[in-house]
This record gives sequence, C-alpha cells and structure tokens, in this order.
Amino acid sequence: MKKLISLCLLVAATSLTAQTVKSKALKLKYTAPEGWNPSEFGGKTSWDESGNNLCKCSGVMFTKQHKDGKMIVLVYPSTISGLDSSKHDMAGILKFVDVEKYDKTKNKNFSFEKKKSYFMDTKTSSKSYEVIKYKTKIEDHYYLIYTWQESMNVMSPNTEKDLFEVVNAIEPL
Repeated sequence: MKKLISLCLLVAATSLTAQTVKSKALKLKYTAPEGWNPSEFGGKTSWDESGNNLCKCSGVMFTKQHKDGKMIVLVYPSTISGLDSSKHDMAGILKFVDVEKYDKTKNKNFSFEKKKSYFMDTKTSSKSYEVIKYKTKIEDHYYLIYTWQESMNVMSPNTEKDLFEVVNAIEPL
C-alpha cells in the first residue's frame, strides 16, 4: 500500500513539472514557469500565415491568472522585412504606442532593446495597459516580445519581475 501511494505521488509530481517545448516553427525553446500557460498560434511553414485574434501571424502567448489582472507575455518571430509590419505592433485591438527612449538589457539568452510604453485601444482610441516591448535579433531573424498585465494600474516592480521570468524562460533553438 505504501509503495502504491509513493508511486502515485511520484507520478503526480512528475506530471506537475513544466514541460520544455521545442518549437521548430518559431525557432524557440521554452519551459513555462509554474502557473504560466503557453499557447502557440499561426502557420507551421511561414510566420505570416494564419494566426489568431491577436495577430494574423505566428507566435506564442503565455498567460497567467493574477488577482490584479491576467498577466500576458506575447512573442512574435519576424524577419527584418516584418519588423515594420503594423500587425507586429498589435495584440488584437491593442496597438503599441512607440517611444523613442529605450534601454539595452540582457538575460541569459538574449540582448534586448527594451521600450516601456502603453497600448492604445484602437476601438475606443483610449489609453490602455502599460506594456514593455523587447526586441532582439538572433542570426537572420528577430523576436518582438510584449509583456503586460490587464490592469489599469501602473505596472509594479513585482509584476515586471514576474513577466520577465517568462522572457527568461525563452531560448533560441
């Protein structure tokens, strides 16, 4: 009986550990931190195929429920020609409001250009959530990463840290 209970606990613990995903389509590898749910979207042969309600393109979205509003990390792969595409400035009806000021930052896998701004709701033309946009280049392609919380409050340092934990979990393939 004790062996059966131990076996059940071992199986349960193993199933709760995060799975590493190797996405050849996105040229990414990621292990979602605890509580985060990744969901890939888009085409398997072209980053500009299909998509979902966020973008008619490919990417992966990580979400996590939080008492102060859902947290989201959205990753779009792009070629240099797609960087100027307006669809990569959008997350559904939310448009990133570009700013000139940016910081250079690094994590264990990437060097980023980091811009902190906000989204504009294109349906109401009103200011929406505060957002951080990261841009990085790997070989011949780029990644645009948006991180935000669905809250009209100013993003706290703890929220930024939680969002950046997902950015740290992403690696080039």
